[in-house]
Amino acid sequence: MNSPTKSSLSRAWSWSVERSPLLNAYRALARRNNYPSAEAQALISAAKLPEELSKLIDTTVTKTKLWRSERADIAKELIAHTQDALDANRTPEHIIESFGNPKKVAKLLRRATKRKRPLYWRTLRNLRRSIAALTILLLITYAGLAARFFTGTPNITKNYAVMINSQNDAYAEDQKAWPVYKEIFDAWNEHKLDTQNRQYDYEKEYNANRTPDQEPISAGIFMTPQIPTDHHDYQETVQLYKDFEPQFKRLREATHRPIIGIDLGFDEDEVFYEDGSYESKFVLPSNNPEENPSLINLLLPHLGKMRQFTNILAFDTLIAARENDGQRTYEDLSAMLALARQKSFDQTLITSLVHIAIANLTTSTLTQVIQEHPTLLTRDQLVALSHELTLTRPSLTANFEGEIMMFEDILQRAYTDDGHGNGRTTMRGMDMLAEYAGMQDDYFEIAQSPVRYATGPLSLAVTPDRKTEYTRYHSMMDTVQRVAKLGPQYMPLSQHQENLLNRQTKIIPGIQYSLVDIILPALGSALNRSFQAHMDLDATLTMLAIEIYTIDHNHLPESLEALTPTYLPTIPKDLHNPGHPLNYKPINTPDSTGYIVYSIGSDADDDQGTDYEDPTVPSFRERFHSSHDKDKNLRINQAGVPIPAEPRGPDGDWVLIDMTRPTQKEPDQSPALESIN
Repeated sequence: MNSPTKSSLSRAWSWSVERSPLLNAYRALARRNNYPSAEAQALISAAKLPEELSKLIDTTVTKTKLWRSERADIAKELIAHTQDALDANRTPEHIIESFGNPKKVAKLLRRATKRKRPLYWRTLRNLRRSIAALTILLLITYAGLAARFFTGTPNITKNYAVMINSQNDAYAEDQKAWPVYKEIFDAWNEHKLDTQNRQYDYEKEYNANRTPDQEPISAGIFMTPQIPTDHHDYQETVQLYKDFEPQFKRLREATHRPIIGIDLGFDEDEVFYEDGSYESKFVLPSNNPEENPSLINLLLPHLGKMRQFTNILAFDTLIAARENDGQRTYEDLSAMLALARQKSFDQTLITSLVHIAIANLTTSTLTQVIQEHPTLLTRDQLVALSHELTLTRPSLTANFEGEIMMFEDILQRAYTDDGHGNGRTTMRGMDMLAEYAGMQDDYFEIAQSPVRYATGPLSLAVTPDRKTEYTRYHSMMDTVQRVAKLGPQYMPLSQHQENLLNRQTKIIPGIQYSLVDIILPALGSALNRSFQAHMDLDATLTMLAIEIYTIDHNHLPESLEALTPTYLPTIPKDLHNPGHPLNYKPINTPDSTGYIVYSIGSDADDDQGTDYEDPTVPSFRERFHSSHDKDKNLRINQAGVPIPAEPRGPDGDWVLIDMTRPTQKEPDQSPALESIN
C-alpha cells in the first residue's frame, strides 16, 4: 500500500481543521462574543462583493491580527480599492492575481498600522518583549547552572587524618604516652567506682531528706581538686588517692614522654541492640580520603582524659603539700606542666585551649601551695619549676593549624577543583554546608522535596566560589596569627576584619552559604584566653623569682628590678599596658605582710593593686577594641598599631598573685593590771 503524499496529508489536515465540530463551535462562539473581525466581516458582507473577493479580504483582515477597529478600517480600505477595480471592469480573477499573497499583504498592513499606534502601547510592547527576552535568558542561564551543578563532583586528594596520624610513626613506642594513659584511666575508673557510687548515693539521700534550713551537699569526689578539708568525704577521697599511688607514679612518668602518640579516628554509625543499648564504633581513617568523613568529625578522646588527669594531679599535689611531702608535690606540679606541653599532632584550637586550661590549673595550684606552705618546696625545686614554666610558654599560644586543615578538607569535599585553585559548589557540598551551618532542620524539608533540585543550581550564582572562600579564610587567619604573635594591642585588626566578614555574609537555607562564616572559630575569645594564660604564666614566674630571692636574701625585693638578671632575664610585660612591666607591691601592715603582683587591668589605669570587685578575669577585648573614623575605617597610628577605643573594663586592677598573709602577732607579755576595788 502506497503512503499518502505530503500534499494529500496537507489537504487532509486542512479539511479536518475546517470541518472540525469543536473548532466550528469555537468559531461560532467567538463570533457571538465580540469576535475581533466581526465588524470587518459585517462591512465585507454589506459591500456585496463577489464571493471570492469577499473571502480574500476577510482572510487578509483576519491575518493582520490587529485590534477590532483597525481591522474594520483596513476592511473599508480594501473594499474601496476592490470596488474601484470592479468599476474599472477588472475581473475578480485579475484582482486576486494582482492582490498578491494575503499573508504577506496582511503582514505589511499590520506593520504599517502598528506604527500609527500611541506611544504607551509601543512602550508596553517593548517592555513585554524585554521581559520575554529576559525570561528566556534566565531560563538558558538556569539550564547552564543546573548542568554545572548536577555534573560537578569534588576531587578529594588530601588525606588529612592519615597525615596527622603518620607523624606518630617518627617516635618509638616508649616515647608515646597514650598507651599508659589509657591503661591508667581504665584502672582509675574501676578503682574509684565503689567510692564514687557510695558518696553519690549519700549525696542523693541527704539532699532528698534535708530540712529547709540545711544546705545541699555534693559528693566529695566530684569536687576535686578543691574539696574542702572539712568535707565529710575528704578523708575517704584522700585514702582513695593514696591507694592508687603506684599508678599515679606511672602517670607522672608518662607525662614526660615527648608525644601523646594517639592514632585519631572517627565514629562509625551507631549500632543499636535489642535491649535498647547502643554503641559507636571507633575506626581509624582509611587510606582512601574519599572514604573518610570530613576532618571536622575527627575524634579527640585524649583531651578529656588529659583534663581529668590534671584534676587528679592537682588534688594529689594538695594532699602531698598538706602531708609535708615536698618531693611528691614537686613531681605532681612538674607532671602537670609536662602534660600542658605534651605534643599532639592534631594542632586544633580546642587542643590549644585544653593545654591553656591545664597550665592555668597548674599555676593556680602552685600559687596555692606556696601561699599555704611557703617553706615546703626547696630552692632547687622552685628553680626547676621556673624552667619548666618557661618551656611551657609556647603551648599557651593559640594554634590554628588544625582549624586551617579542617577548612581546607571541607573545601575539597564541598567544591569542584579546576586545577587552578578554583571550583564551584556541588550538591554534596550544599548538604555539608547546611549541616555545619546548624540548619539541617530547615534544609531537611528542602532536601526531601523537589525544591532541593530546583534551588540547588541557584547556589552557583550566589554562593562564593572556592578561590574566594580560600582567600577570605586565609586572609582572616593570617591576621589572627599575626595578632597572636604581636600582642593584644593588635586585636582590633582581627576584630575589624571579622566584623567585615560577618557583614558580607548572607545565609539562605538551601541556596546560599558561606563556608568561611560557618567554619570560622571564635577567634577573639581564643586570642583573649591565650593572652590571659601568658599573663598568668609570667606572673607565676615572677612569683617564683621573688620566692627564690627571698630565700637567698631573707627579705622581699624592693622592686622587680632587683630580680634581673639573676632571677629573671627581664621583667615580664603588662599586656594590658603596652610598653610597661608588671606591677609589684610589697605589703607590710599591722594586719598582713607579703606582696602582690598585678596588672593595671582592662580599665587601663593603675589603682595601686586594688582588685576588681567582680572576680571575673578582665578581658583584653574590653581593653583593646577597635575604633573607626567617620568613614568606618580602622584607626591606625603611624607605627601600624591600631588606635583602640576608650577602655570598657571595670574599675580596678587584675591581681595575678596575692601572697599576703596575716601578720603573726606575738602574745602580749605585759603584766596584767590588778583590779582596783
